[in-house]
Amino acid sequence: MEEGKEKEMSFLGHIFELRGHMIRSVIAIFVGAILCGIFWETINNQFIMAPLSSDFFTYQMLNSLAESIGIDPIYSKSFDYSKELKNLIPAGQITAQIFAILVCGLILAIPYVVYEIWKFIRPGLSENERKHTNGAVAGITFFFLTGVLFSYFFMLPFSIQFLFSYNPFSISNEWTLSSYTRLFIQTLLGMGIVFLFPVFAYFLAKIGILTPQFLTTYRKHALVVILVIAAVITPSDVMSMMIATIPLLILYEFSVYITKYVYNKQLKSEARDLIKK
Repeated sequence: MEEGKEKEMSFLGHIFELRGHMIRSVIAIFVGAILCGIFWETINNQFIMAPLSSDFFTYQMLNSLAESIGIDPIYSKSFDYSKELKNLIPAGQITAQIFAILVCGLILAIPYVVYEIWKFIRPGLSENERKHTNGAVAGITFFFLTGVLFSYFFMLPFSIQFLFSYNPFSISNEWTLSSYTRLFIQTLLGMGIVFLFPVFAYFLAKIGILTPQFLTTYRKHALVVILVIAAVITPSDVMSMMIATIPLLILYEFSVYITKYVYNKQLKSEARDLIKK
């Protein structure tokens, strides 16, 4: 009876329902932001500013790898670029801190936000669709956080090191606080979103919009699109684009495999239905 009421809900009822999910999602983000604000010093030193220092995990790992194969350390000099950041706007530090806290709050709250979105769209799905998409929340959360972590430990430190050390005009590279926070947020959220492509491919394949034939036919065109996406979500230097392009190509091939799996499963289901008839 309750399911029937959900299906017969008016358009205005859906709007009110959506509003409730959005309000709860915003509250979850603000709760996450408050937690980030409470632990701001730790988050700032150990998370936001950490990739600017030679003590960062990625730099140390690469140096250890170089030593293990008998070559000189890749990053031989000690550095801390955070000491070189400048603030040129009176309210720049306040704005940067609030923005960073909100984004960190979103990252913390993303599983719950995805859950609220799923609760909104779930009543509109058939029983069979619900059964095949029960792992949607876990899948979206996994791919998003994997993208964030990949960006944080690989793309971001390589971009920082390359852009700070690249000096063709023999002048010092001086960054502002706002430019670094924009780079930080752009790369983390950008990669988190594009890592969701396999999830989108799965859902589009389930409703018949995307097929494996389409993805394989336009594979060369997809490479151009991937390069454009890599340029948008990175600082547009060659190093960052190369690092971003590799996982995006892997995700594209993984999406081809997913659509093939869904497509073949649908063909088998249709064949069983024909046999029953």
